[in-house]
Formats: sequence, C-alpha cells, structure tokens
Amino acid sequence: MPFKPIVEFDRLRLSLAEQNLCAVFKVPSLRQHQVQTGQNTLKGISTILDVPTGGGKTLAFWEHGRGLPENNLGSWPTHGPAGVAGSGPLADLTEKGVPAVAISSISPDRDQLLQNVAENKYRVVLISPEMAVSTKFQSVVLSSELFTSNILSLVIDEAHCISEWGNDDFRPDFSKLSVLLSRMPSGVPVVAGSATMPKDVITDIKNKLGLRSDCVHVGVSNDKPNIALSVRIMQHPQDTFADLMTLFPRDAKGPEDFPQTLVYTDDRIPCEKIQDFLRRNSPDEIAEAVFEFYHRHVGDVQKKEIQDGIRSGRLRGASATDALGMGMDFKHIMRVILWHCPRSFLSLVQKIGRCGRAAELLGEAILYITSAAYMQYEIELEILKGDLADDEDEDAAQRQEPEAAADGEQMDREAAIEQEEQEPGKATKRKAKKSMTALEARDRRYLLEYIVTKGCRRIPWNKFFGNNSKLVLPHPAPPGARCCDNCSPDEFPVDTIRLTGAGKRTGRRQGTKTTEDVAAAIQETLLTLRDNIARTKYSRQNIVTGKILMSNLVVDALANRARSITSVEAINQTVQWVWATDLGAEVVQAIQQRLLDFPDLEEERREKAFAALHVLAEKDLRQKLTSVFDGCYTAVASEMVTRRGKSVKRCQIFMTLPKRNAWPDYYELIPEPISIAHINKFSHTTVIRSTAQYAALWHRLFDNARTYNRSDSVIYEDADYLQGVLDTNLAALSTLHDVPGP
Repeated sequence: MPFKPIVEFDRLRLSLAEQNLCAVFKVPSLRQHQVQTGQNTLKGISTILDVPTGGGKTLAFWEHGRGLPENNLGSWPTHGPAGVAGSGPLADLTEKGVPAVAISSISPDRDQLLQNVAENKYRVVLISPEMAVSTKFQSVVLSSELFTSNILSLVIDEAHCISEWGNDDFRPDFSKLSVLLSRMPSGVPVVAGSATMPKDVITDIKNKLGLRSDCVHVGVSNDKPNIALSVRIMQHPQDTFADLMTLFPRDAKGPEDFPQTLVYTDDRIPCEKIQDFLRRNSPDEIAEAVFEFYHRHVGDVQKKEIQDGIRSGRLRGASATDALGMGMDFKHIMRVILWHCPRSFLSLVQKIGRCGRAAELLGEAILYITSAAYMQYEIELEILKGDLADDEDEDAAQRQEPEAAADGEQMDREAAIEQEEQEPGKATKRKAKKSMTALEARDRRYLLEYIVTKGCRRIPWNKFFGNNSKLVLPHPAPPGARCCDNCSPDEFPVDTIRLTGAGKRTGRRQGTKTTEDVAAAIQETLLTLRDNIARTKYSRQNIVTGKILMSNLVVDALANRARSITSVEAINQTVQWVWATDLGAEVVQAIQQRLLDFPDLEEERREKAFAALHVLAEKDLRQKLTSVFDGCYTAVASEMVTRRGKSVKRCQIFMTLPKRNAWPDYYELIPEPISIAHINKFSHTTVIRSTAQYAALWHRLFDNARTYNRSDSVIYEDADYLQGVLDTNLAALSTLHDVPGP
C-alpha cells in the first residue's frame, strides 16, 4: 500500500500539537530546521537533515507526528549504529510517554519484540542496520499490513555511515539500507540525519539510497564557537607521551578538577600506553582509576562499564580508538585530544564534535603531531593545491603558489638535465601509492589546510562543509570562548614540560623549607590528627594518647619539613618515629591536604626562573642553528657547474618539486617528496630543532633523487656530490657555532 502524504495541513491542530511537543520535550519552541523536516515528511518528501551535534536533530525526527490525527498510531523505523542503537533515545521517548522499542541482533526476546512491532504496538521502532535488512525482519514485520500501512517515515540516524570514504564509522550494513527502502510501501519519506555531511557525502548517500530528485537538503552550520581549536607540535619524543602532561591541572584538589577528556589514537597499543601514562603521572589528588582505555578488543561488559563511567562522570579520561564515540551520548566531555593526525577531515570533525555538546559549555580540541609530520603536510598540501581544481571562488583567490627557486629563479627542469637525459630512466620501482579519488583528495586537502594554516582554523572547516550557506543555530559563543591558536595565540599557552626519573613532571611541593605560618598550620593539623587517631582506633586503651602516638618532637620535625613529606619513606628520612609504618600514610595525606592552602611560592619562583632561562637558551640555540643552516644552504647553492656551455647551479634541479602533470610517476614512486626550497623554509621555523633533523631532510631529498634516477645519470651524481658538500659543511659549522652535530 503506497504511503499517503497529507495534502492539506490543519494549521490549528499543528499549532496546538507544537505547543504540546514543546511541553513534553521541555523546549521553548521548535527551530526552523525541525519544522521544515517535519512538514517535508508529512508531505511525503525525503530530507537530508544536516544538523550538528546538540542541534536538535532527534526532535526533528519525531516532529512530524504532531500533524497527525490522535488516533493514527504511525511508526518511525529508525536506524542507528550497530550495537548501540536506541539506548539513549529509547529511554528518553519512553519517559515522555511515547511507545518505543529498540531491537538489534543481540536483543533478548527478539522474536517477541518483532511480533509486537508487526502488531503496531510502538510509535517508534529503533533497529540496527543488520536487523533492518535481515530476512527475519522482512518475514515478520514488513509482511504485516497493519505495520506497513501505518509507517510514517524511515529515519536513518548517523547517515554518514552509509558513505564508506573518509569517516570512522562506515558500516557495510548501512549501505544495504536501500534494500529495506525497496521493501517498504512506495513513497515512504526518508529522513537521513548526521552532523558531518559535506556535499560529497550527501551526494553519495542520495545515490546509495536511491532517493528521488525532490529530496530536500536541510542544513545547519556545524561550526561550534564554544570549542577552542588548536594544533600542537610535540615537544618530546612521541613514544614518551610527555606532551600529555599539560592535561593535568596544576593545583587539582580532586578528580573533578580534571576536565572529562577523550584522547583518540589510531591503534590499540598507544591507546593502552596512554592510559598507563596518565595513571602513572596523575597527582595524588587524582586517583589512577579515573583513567581507562577503550578499543574494539575490550570485552562487552567492560565497554558498558566504561561508557557508564563516562556518562556518570566517575571516569575523567579515556584513551580510545574510533570504537568509542558514535551513538554514545556523552554530555560532559570537555576536551578531545587527537594523538597524531586522523585519517580524514571527516574523522577529525566527528571526534571534535564529541566535546562541548551543549552550546553553553566551553570545550577544547587539541591535535598533536610531530614536527616531521607538520613539514610533510605542508609539502603535501602544496602538491594537492596544484592538482585540484578549486571548488569555490574564494579558494581561487587565496590559492598559495608553490615556493619559487632561490634568488627568484624559475625552475626549468629540462634545462637542468643533459639533452640525452631529458627522459631519465627510473631506478628499481617500488610499489606505487594508491591514487586518491576526487572525494578523498578534497577531504585530504582540507584536513591539511586545517593543520598548517596560519589563519583561522575555522575557515577550512566552514568551507569544507559549506557552512556559510546554511542555517545558524541561535547559540552565540558563550563567555570565555576562545577561537583558535592562530587567532589568539596568547590564549593558548603551552607549558614547558621537564621530566625527571621515569618520566614524572618535576613535582609540586618539592621544596624543603617552609614559612612559620605553614609550620604552625601543619602542627595544628597533626595535633588534631593524633588525638582523632587515639580516640577512634585506641578508644579502649586509655594508656594510648595522642601524645604517645606522635610526640611533640615528631610533630615539630614533620611540620618544619612539611613540603618534603610526600611518602612514608620521607617521614623515615626526616625523623625516627616508631608508628610510621602503621600511621605514616594518614599523616602524609593530612599534610599534603593542608598544604593545598599554602601554595609553594618558592617553587613557583623557581619554575618562573627556569621558564625564563629556558626561553633565553632556546633563543640562543635558535640563532646558532639559523647560522648553521644558512651556511649550509649557501654552501650547497654556491656549487656551480657548466652545462650546455653555461654556468649553472649544480643544485638547480633540486630547488623545487617537479610538476605532477609533467612527472606523474615521480609521485607514484616517491612517498615523501621534498625540495631545497622547502628545507630552506622549514630551517627558519621552530619545526626543525636540531642539526640531526636538518640533515635528515637533506638526505631524504638526495635519497629521493637516487631512487627516481639511474645510477649513471647526472642527477644521481649531483645528489651524491651535494650530499658530501652538505655533510662536510654541517659538521664544520656545528663545531664553529658550538651546537651538537648530527
């Protein structure tokens, strides 16, 4: 039986129903995109609902029910991620008096639930994709005329999962939902919703679902002004995870002072290591148990415990792979950390969208990458920009030209090669890189622009999703909101991390001297503590008093060295106390708790002094390195050779990268292209922090030349010769300027 759209609306009924809906869901009014989606559905028109997290997407799914007669018990088959479909929405709907059920392949009493659906006992049916396309669902539910004659719409939540490129959440069963649509009554409208759907994904979804041409796109900007965006280059080796020390607040008094944080990695091994790092380095005030890891190999029971711990706030940090996030309604995540670059821009935005879900909350998203990765991304972006046709006029106006050759020379590749070598033979071929599709290339370009841009990071975000042409949610940036580290760098300070021993940050409260005020306060605390212990633990032994447990001499000794009392061992090193083994832990806890009222000003002064000295040392090293790098560049660029009767620079061929349209196979064989112009540019930035890094870039350039060209070619010989020049000058200049050599 075909779906029967409503031809004419009863405006009075719509108005009353809207008031009732707002009262039930406790919202002041419906938003434009919610009303438009609902009316489209009532008219039998499918909708692509492109709405950000927290934008009221779920309410738009149910909104159209308000325009129906009260005795029409229609149903909304709704699809969400496999395994988590419907848990949050189901409880919410049931609480509000809407008959609803969630069914997946692992649901208990599944057969009975399916029979109930067939008998039209629910207004909302939430089913997983694999269940929706199963033979069982077709034979029990879709064969029921009672059910099919009352279907109002097919809602597909997290619809970006239908598109397999570029996102973390592709599910093969989602791509089969067109089969379900073909089994339903003709004309049933579809609502496909997601927070991350650029135009390419929307086109892909329409094609895979076979939606009619009258399908309407309702778009709302997914820019989130309440989330601060930044990219940080790691200060320390990535396998130490030391840069994550900045996640710990300086003066935490308890776990609640650690903002709820998700740290995303691309593999389960670093995921587990990050949990270990956070537990090992957490201060005493933050228990180790508030940090967990989560990936697909974690058992189902433990996964649920972790999810519940995040929702309740018991867990403050979770290191995770892509397995954690989609379909899980975590309302209080304040920070999302991406440890290394995600595989696509869609993936990055999907992860960032999991923090600061409520518009009034201040969230933060930080991407950590290595300096080597940052340099490679700049080069890759330059190549992509040369390949891709800009899809927006404003992009064309802002296109950056590739670096020109030194001294204003324009690179003439053929002129730099002997006549007989204009078509140089290739070295032994390695496996070529897989070519990107146009969709993947566009996604990659915007991901790289987000990372390396010197402008606002929201610009590539908004261009990628076309946010400037969409509706905007009525949520201004809350007080205290920051934009990004490029727009306001002073609002994104990065602490300098010093590591000692096994990787601990230099501790607070490590000073050994205290003021008289601090000593008096600690004395008072210990005198009270010893009396409480005597009264509670030894109440039946009148002979055991507080003074016997802890003499005044012990109290004075501990009070005068309070800041050094961080363990029972420290107590034993400070004073002889026979009760240290039994009562030492309580004493340490009491002292450290009281010291929170007395910040160590001496330690703070030392930290500031160290920071100032560190800045001066960094500046001095930077100047020396720049002198070394400039000297090496000059030495290489000064090497001349006669070719075709003309004196030319021997390094001319290496000054810029070959154009891809002229040398396409170069980019198939060379995974990390680089030119002298790039090396010279990076050498004047802080991304190159040592002569070893500098030498590695030059060696990569010469290795690329040897890989692509024959061993008897001029280019191959030039690469060998110039590498010798570079290595000789780098060693000599490093010694001259007193910097560590490579």
